[in-house]
Amino acid sequence: MARIASDPALDIETQATHEEVANELITGWQQDRDIRLAAWNLQVNEDARLAAEAAHTEHERREQERLLLEQEAEIERREAEKKKPKINDFKTGASVGDTLAHRPSQYAIHKLRSFEYVELWYFSPDGCREAADEAKSSADGTFGFTKVDDFVALKTIASFRPSRKVIQDHGLEWRQFDMAKNSFLVYINKLNWPEKHQRALTMFFMNIVSNPQRAEPFGECALLLYAARVRRDWHDTLTLDNAFDISVFNFTLLKNLAEEVWNKMKLESLAEVRTSH
Repeated sequence: MARIASDPALDIETQATHEEVANELITGWQQDRDIRLAAWNLQVNEDARLAAEAAHTEHERREQERLLLEQEAEIERREAEKKKPKINDFKTGASVGDTLAHRPSQYAIHKLRSFEYVELWYFSPDGCREAADEAKSSADGTFGFTKVDDFVALKTIASFRPSRKVIQDHGLEWRQFDMAKNSFLVYINKLNWPEKHQRALTMFFMNIVSNPQRAEPFGECALLLYAARVRRDWHDTLTLDNAFDISVFNFTLLKNLAEEVWNKMKLESLAEVRTSH
């Protein structure tokens, strides 16, 4: 037991009355109540502040989520709009032309769309007629799959492959070459080839058809060979990104090719003479 520091008998008796004691107790309770009430009010205000902050934070989160969903939906809508087939406008009251250009095969059109080399024969009347005949028989043809944008489509196998009747450029008749190059130039314009390339090819063909070598023996053969080899080489160098200017005519090359044609003609003549004896 803890030691008692002084004699309790010596304590001075408090003379406080019962009323004074009651008042002190009431005063103490009121002071304690005021303190607790002030603390309660502070607590209520703090809880309200925290709840308001939480509600504001939740509102901002939901708003950001809504904006993000709207942005994603808009992106999807734009992407879908890009893939959606579109039809161009037409001129009201404008009549079809008096003549209609022959249509080359889908194989040739695909080559042009890809900026690849394709023989001029496909753009000649014979090549376009063959494409028309092929289109008529496509209902009975074999089909294969092809990718168009992001979709898979069925196309006739014939539209994927070159024609078995194709004639290389140097083997065309001059009239075939002259007509085919005009159609070829029309189609590269329709398929939106770069203006620079269109101008260069137009000048290239002009240099061929207006060349004085045409008046020489086998001159047209030499010019056709020049046109065939130069245009193919131009496409090859375009692929390698070191292409030359095809509109610049190389007379030295033409001279060499003319000699090649002459030598071939001589050899063929000698062979005919030998077989006739």
